[in-house]
Amino acid sequence: MAGNYWEEAVYSVPPLSALEQTDMSAVFDWLDLHFSFDGGKIDWIRVVRGHSNWQIDDEHLLAARVSREICERIRPGSLVEHVGDGLSPYGVRFTGNDAAPVTAALLEIPEHHYFLAEDRAWIVVVTTEGDLDIVDRLNY
Repeated sequence: MAGNYWEEAVYSVPPLSALEQTDMSAVFDWLDLHFSFDGGKIDWIRVVRGHSNWQIDDEHLLAARVSREICERIRPGSLVEHVGDGLSPYGVRFTGNDAAPVTAALLEIPEHHYFLAEDRAWIVVVTTEGDLDIVDRLNY
């Protein structure tokens, strides 16, 4: 039986290899409880407060913007959780010190990405189509 390429070739090398692995279902369960979904994606039209959206077609500009947005939101000593909705074999947690290289490595995986503050104060969602959606839930 063939192994999982993403687990063997991507998650097994730095900067992802040293990250804490998590069960993705806890994050997806939380998302399901707090957001409406339409066709497998968050129904952004129904998110009325604290939501920002950008469409960025250049993958390098998108990755830079995602990294900047995450780094601006991380509180000292806190963690960020990441889950992907397709190819990632599990979720991971990382700190602000690791945010830029970890974010770049995760965005290489062709799937929708969900980055969440450990305390759920914010989420950053990135699609393979170049959408960047951010919800600052502290605004509620």
